[in-house]
Amino acid sequence: MSLFDDDDDFVEDAVDAAVPSLGLVAPRQMDFCLGHSVQEKLFLDLHARGAMPHAMIFSGTQGIGKATMAFRLARFLFKYGKDNVADGGLFGDAAPAILPEVLDVAADDPVFRRVASGGHADLLYVERAYDEKKGRSKAALDVESVRKIEQFLRKTASEGGWRVVIVDDADTMNRSAQNAILKILEEPPANVLMILIAHRAGRLIPTIHSRCRNVDFQSLDAPVMEELFARQGVLFRPEELDTVLTFAGGSIGRALQFVEEGGLDTLSLIFSTLAYMPEWDRVKVFELGEMLSPPSQDKAYRMFADLLQWVFRQVLFAKARGAQNLPPCLARSGLEGFLRKSSLEKLVGICDSLKNHFESVEFSNLDRRDAVRGAFVVLSQ
Repeated sequence: MSLFDDDDDFVEDAVDAAVPSLGLVAPRQMDFCLGHSVQEKLFLDLHARGAMPHAMIFSGTQGIGKATMAFRLARFLFKYGKDNVADGGLFGDAAPAILPEVLDVAADDPVFRRVASGGHADLLYVERAYDEKKGRSKAALDVESVRKIEQFLRKTASEGGWRVVIVDDADTMNRSAQNAILKILEEPPANVLMILIAHRAGRLIPTIHSRCRNVDFQSLDAPVMEELFARQGVLFRPEELDTVLTFAGGSIGRALQFVEEGGLDTLSLIFSTLAYMPEWDRVKVFELGEMLSPPSQDKAYRMFADLLQWVFRQVLFAKARGAQNLPPCLARSGLEGFLRKSSLEKLVGICDSLKNHFESVEFSNLDRRDAVRGAFVVLSQ
């Protein structure tokens, strides 16, 4: 484990779905995209110059708006891109009479409505298949999903302009799927834009990188996050907002999932248990394991596992920075004394052991009562 790893190990498939009770709008239906004005200006410039590449990698932390921007760009090309399409070539010389200054397409525009409903004939969205048994997306984007792209590209553009392929979670593709994508990139059809959304772009093979333009997306800053919370109607007390922002690390998707799945309550539960560290209240630990063990508590268990690891990563990061105090959001954890007396080596070991413990539980499908108790055994070592 690197001392400065980010928190992207937080359930990779957790931030790719809408949060129903918060009314979170799916990326294809979003009529705005905050925090990425630099990228938007780049796309407008490429369009104005007739220099739109045939493939791009949208790289950056999960849940920051990469998919939202991909659909936003697709709508723009469907609406205005015909002006820059030349017969028989990838790029045209003609420029539109009036160059748009933003990528906006009005929500009542037919193009917007077709993209939002998934009914635009020139748009293909490829994502990981859903595992009905586990109730969540599969871990990897398989080759069968990628082959849908080949079938789609055999067709001609229904509206005579651009065709757009958006591949979400592209970094989860296995080698066969990546090779299938590579074949398409090696001989790109005219007037096609392929957008690969990658949360960990380094997992894509170098030959894919060499055939795509990389567009890096930065995590969202606090003011943007707060505006997005306001637009979702999510309100916090000041101390809660600090906790959510620290945990989210600039990812609105991660923040909203944290709120939806009761992250604040789970964190309080963890803090109350850690108050006894290292002499655990065995009854309390046992009750916690019982509470999180039923299948109906799957999300609660995963939130517990992720948050417990996150808490100790924050302790580790504080130690690595030479800080004597924890971030304000961990003030109630009772871990400041533990921070001061623990060596950096010990904290690295704890973080590694917790990560390995929960991965082993997941891989071996072990009883979650034992998983919870085992985590506190790790912390006692």
